[in-house]
Amino acid sequence: MTLRVLATGLDALGTKVFEVDGGERETFVLSDLHVPHGGGPVVHWLAEVLRRAASNRARVLVLGDLFDSYVTPKQLRIGVHRETAMLFADACRGGADVALLHGNRDFLLGDEWTKATGCAVVGGGMRTVLCGQRALLLHGDELCVRDEPYQRAKRWLRKPWLKALARGLPVSIANRLAERARKTSRKVVQSGDPARFLPTEAALNAALAVGVEMLVFGHIHRLAMGLVAGGAYRVLPAFDEQGVHLHAGGRLRFLSPDGLERTDLVAGLPGIGCS
Repeated sequence: MTLRVLATGLDALGTKVFEVDGGERETFVLSDLHVPHGGGPVVHWLAEVLRRAASNRARVLVLGDLFDSYVTPKQLRIGVHRETAMLFADACRGGADVALLHGNRDFLLGDEWTKATGCAVVGGGMRTVLCGQRALLLHGDELCVRDEPYQRAKRWLRKPWLKALARGLPVSIANRLAERARKTSRKVVQSGDPARFLPTEAALNAALAVGVEMLVFGHIHRLAMGLVAGGAYRVLPAFDEQGVHLHAGGRLRFLSPDGLERTDLVAGLPGIGCS
């Protein structure tokens, strides 16, 4: 791992901001992979992107929710968690530099991931350069400030003592608790006001105020881009849906796992309708 990750002393809506170097390099940005226990196409798509990144000695920045759930380091010893860790380790050994943000499903990822893979785990947002533009990369949940029940739960679940307790759980119990949490989350999203789960314009502007021109995030699982008073934003779709990700190499493009530009998705692309 050669990426330098430095604290800036800044925060965006309570999320610490870290400076990540290497902005002059080709960069692949992925979000919301939700790798499930059973594996599936998303693992193949991820392997393709990591293979290209290693071959080009590029950066890979993952904006959270790598796994459908991650609770305890014991999960890295078995199944798809182990397989995924091996893919990242191979990419790092092959020449890629990788950094991951915490998402709402994998905020318990810790130093064990770095030791197993060589990837940096960044406990906040990443400020860097993409195609010559200063950019802030976030998971995106901190932007959804109208979802007050979620924001309260987020603060509670990230208490150090509770995180330590969860990380010590047996895998079987961890999986059951994670599945229960996902079911509850799906019910809340299906029954709530859709606008509650979107970023607000004020939140986007607050995030852009940390000295950047562009904001890149995921979390809401929809491809979008637009402008607000503070600058531009791009929203990444969930990678597990089609393998679509953002590529910075001369210009910013949305690509499929095989490297083809998805101009069909970008034509007439709307903003997220924030207010």
